[in-house]
This record gives sequence, structure tokens and C-alpha cells, in this order.
Amino acid sequence: MEKDVEVQPESPLEQQPNRPAAQRAFHSRLVRYYPSVILTSTTLFFIYDIVSDFLDDSESVLHIAVELLVFLAVSAALFMELRRVRSLRTDVSRERARVARLSGELMAVMRSQFARWRLSPSEAEVALLLIKGLSMKEISQARSVGEKTVRQQATAVYAKAGCAGRHELAAHFIEDLLSEGPISQQVRR
Repeated sequence: MEKDVEVQPESPLEQQPNRPAAQRAFHSRLVRYYPSVILTSTTLFFIYDIVSDFLDDSESVLHIAVELLVFLAVSAALFMELRRVRSLRTDVSRERARVARLSGELMAVMRSQFARWRLSPSEAEVALLLIKGLSMKEISQARSVGEKTVRQQATAVYAKAGCAGRHELAAHFIEDLLSEGPISQQVRR
């Protein structure tokens, strides 16, 4: 069982491991703000073009009026894009805070359930590492104990929890994540 989840890169540039992290971060920001950059550049071009046409007095009023309308449309699009970016930033910040809260809430729920099952501190630690997906060997190395000890503690955890194995143990807590509403309000077995 693989314990790490691989995050897919956002673009082909980020898939190139020999690129410096700063360059990948710059590219990521550039892609994110590309529409705003294009709209800003277009707006500045139209300001220059309208002012130069007006000062030259060589263009017709209709031509300047059309450019002015295009300028206003591009400016409105830029304004909406900047509002969208600000809104997305707010949403991302809110979701990060929510994930952090839920993560902490889930850990509190797990510790509470471990106490209801009357797991010893060692058994609770083993249970947590099993839920995280570590193998018996990895748990024994992380805890500096023998693999046989970890297997005995895992067996005790499964018996006290009424689970057949690590999958049922993990499923007990994952069900909370898949339910609607805050984790702390969910009904436990």
C-alpha cells in the first residue's frame, strides 16, 4: 500500500525537476495572473492610442469613439477579473482554514474514540499510524520497537475497536469525513 499521495503538477514546466523552484513558482504565478496581465496591457495600449489619436487630430471622432468603447469594455473586463482573483484568494484562504480546522477536529475525534475504546497510549499511537497507512515494519521503525510488538498492539487495537483490520479502522473515521456537517456533530458507533 502506498502511503504518499502524489500531487499532479499544474503545468508541463513544473514537471521539469531540473528547473529551480523560484522559476517554477514564477511560472505558476504568471499562469494564474495571465488574464489580468493581458487585460492591463491592453488597457494601457488603448489609453496610449486614444490619447495619441486625440492629440494628432488625424483620426475621425468615430474612430476615437470606437476605441474609447473598446477601452471601456476592456477596463470593465479587467475590473471583473481583478475582483474574481480577489474572490478566489479569499475562497482559498477560507478553505485552507477550514481544512486545518477539520484536520484538528478529526484528530480530536480520533483521540476521543481511542479513549472510549480504552486504548493504551502505545495502542493509540499504533492505531493512528495504521490509519495513516504505515506498514507494520514502518511503524516498528518509527516507534523503535519490534515488529512483533507492533503486530500485537495492532491486534489489540482491532479487538478493542471491533474492527477486522486496518481498513475497517480507517473507514470508521473516514465515514465522518464523508458525512454532511461538522465532524464534532456526527453520531459515532
